[in-house]
Amino acid sequence: MKINEVCNATGLTKKAINYYQKKKIIDPKIDESGYRQFNEFEIERLKQVSILRSLGLSVLEIKRVLDSKFSKEELRKSVIRKQLENELSEKQTQLLEQLSDGKNIEEINKEILELNRKKSIKEKLLEVFPGFYGRFFVSHFSQFLEEPIKTEEQRKAYKVIVSFLDQVDPPEISDEIMSQFEEGMDFWTDEKLKEVEEKRQQNIENPEEFLDEYSETVKQYQVFKESSEYKSSPYGQLMEVMKSFGQTSGYNDIFIPAMRKLSPSYEEYYQNLLKANEVFKERFPDFK
Repeated sequence: MKINEVCNATGLTKKAINYYQKKKIIDPKIDESGYRQFNEFEIERLKQVSILRSLGLSVLEIKRVLDSKFSKEELRKSVIRKQLENELSEKQTQLLEQLSDGKNIEEINKEILELNRKKSIKEKLLEVFPGFYGRFFVSHFSQFLEEPIKTEEQRKAYKVIVSFLDQVDPPEISDEIMSQFEEGMDFWTDEKLKEVEEKRQQNIENPEEFLDEYSETVKQYQVFKESSEYKSSPYGQLMEVMKSFGQTSGYNDIFIPAMRKLSPSYEEYYQNLLKANEVFKERFPDFK
């Protein structure tokens, strides 16, 4: 089979298959024309990967389970990890229930259990786009992807996003910059991202207050962004690549409109961002 046939047979995206090959979970042969040829062993292995990802195993755990030929010992390690995660989640839920003043705890608990049966948009995207590529997009939109898909419009928007991310060529980022940012992604846990995003959203919802307090800092930062030091830094180079990517790939015209339909909280954030941008342009008309 070739790559498109493999996608149909396994339900995996091309980028997911590429990632699993990079992680040496599969090793397809290359024919005389330079195309990858997937045999029955690789197809079966990819199907197993898909199932194990759906069960919440990390890529490292999956590789260990597959290499051990589904040994009880390796599977048991994953079971124990999942049990610990579930126990922690249950304890946190119990605490939240106790803090829910004036609400029926049993009713809240039923709602929580129902939500736990449905995967969030974030979990679904990380399953179909493992590795840096998926983590990069998900981390940027993390706070808007916590809820499950509920409406037909959201389902259609989700398909548009998956199709776009799977078909578009990723931004061309040098190995050096990619390496630095992959290491940095390990630092950005869900808790840290949530804290930063909450602060950013507060500033966007109250732009006048933010600019009153940090006007000089903003001016200094804007000047710094025009400097050669910033432009030659890994972050500056990445931002320039992403800016060009947004303008030429369809990201701004396809991905963002679909995100607005997929996530009501992102649509609210987007509208607030437009208003905050107008305030910023009034305060700093000389900056781009």
